[in-house]
Amino acid sequence: MLTEAWTQLRYHEVQSKLWRSTERFIAVAAGRGSGKTELARRRVIRFLPVRKPWIDPIYFYALPTVAQAKRVAWRPLKRLIPPNWIRKINESDMMIETVFGSTLYVLGMDKPQRAEGLQWDGGVIDESCDQKPGVFNRTFLPTFSWRDAWCWRIGVPKRYGVGAVDFKEFFDNGAQRSFTWPSEGVLTAEAIAFARESLDERDFNEQYRASWEDVSGQVFHAFDDVLNVSDQVSYDKDRSVCVGSDFNVDPMAWTIGHSCDDGRVVIFDELFIHNTNTQRALDVLHQKYSQHEGGWEFYGDATGRARKTSAATSDYVQIKNDERFKRKAVFYPGKNPSIVDRFAACNAMFCNAAGRRRVIIHPRCTNLIRDLKSRTYREGTREPDDYGDLGHITDGLGYWLHRRYPVRLDGAIIAPRVHLEAF
Repeated sequence: MLTEAWTQLRYHEVQSKLWRSTERFIAVAAGRGSGKTELARRRVIRFLPVRKPWIDPIYFYALPTVAQAKRVAWRPLKRLIPPNWIRKINESDMMIETVFGSTLYVLGMDKPQRAEGLQWDGGVIDESCDQKPGVFNRTFLPTFSWRDAWCWRIGVPKRYGVGAVDFKEFFDNGAQRSFTWPSEGVLTAEAIAFARESLDERDFNEQYRASWEDVSGQVFHAFDDVLNVSDQVSYDKDRSVCVGSDFNVDPMAWTIGHSCDDGRVVIFDELFIHNTNTQRALDVLHQKYSQHEGGWEFYGDATGRARKTSAATSDYVQIKNDERFKRKAVFYPGKNPSIVDRFAACNAMFCNAAGRRRVIIHPRCTNLIRDLKSRTYREGTREPDDYGDLGHITDGLGYWLHRRYPVRLDGAIIAPRVHLEAF
């Protein structure tokens, strides 16, 4: 993958190379106000009159929300398209039909269903660090195959944002070609000087120098995707299997591992199933570990005994009554601990003050690892900035770790005790 950077070329040379590029999937991480959005708008418009083997080419310009799409893309695109190109404008659907037979949609990805069901010829995903993780792979990529569509993913490289990790991975490894340039040289010296005075160093580097700064605001800041991940983690059929469960129908997210005698936790598997229920998850778990002999421990949140992911019985009662799982204990709290305490317990297990890492995860647990890397706090708060699938599987892990390994100080549990019941 080729990366064109301002450190090698002047910004206008990088932009020229971007404009002339022919690769299908391109990443652009550029500074605030540096011209990337204007180039992307014109890129989409440039293709509207291009003839295709089919009579109805379809293009899109996508932002994280409908409100952003209307403000950032819809009005500017209408102004940029020559009036004699336009056959019809649909304001409510933000759709433009051209005299060439092509159509342009402006999309807000808080309503992703508008992007599905079509076969696109090309488009732009803007503000990529704020797009929900998986928007490109799950929503768009399946719609690109028939027409060999192209896509630019663009944005400022952010530390914050629900899609920041996803976009960084695409920039580094997923794109066929990546481009980056700062705001300096595009904005005036006065604008840059004002920004330098107004922002701290990391914010300035990120927003105006297009620098990928270290992620801050991560919920699981002690997790390291090298030091806490190992393919040496193994399943022991004679040891009790611990299951950390989040009861959510889409997805049902469970972590599967052992609590070891030396205080470590090894996680060797996960369940991550869309559009399901507790009974189906139990079926899958039993199918995978039908020969297990060492007993079972199930952990989850207080609402699992009341919320019904099945129409018949509560989640925990279904687990309790499933005779396939021998020698099991089913734990749930009378009330949930605070999320701060739960996250603190997880971070202490990932790496404590002495530098000991007591949670090791097998790399096959891709959803868990991605969640641990991606989950962040809303800027200026201690509330997790969760969207879509994000948060469910790490919540499942957290119920287990907080129950077994609450944070302690001088021998006292600083996380509040909660009443726990076990069947």
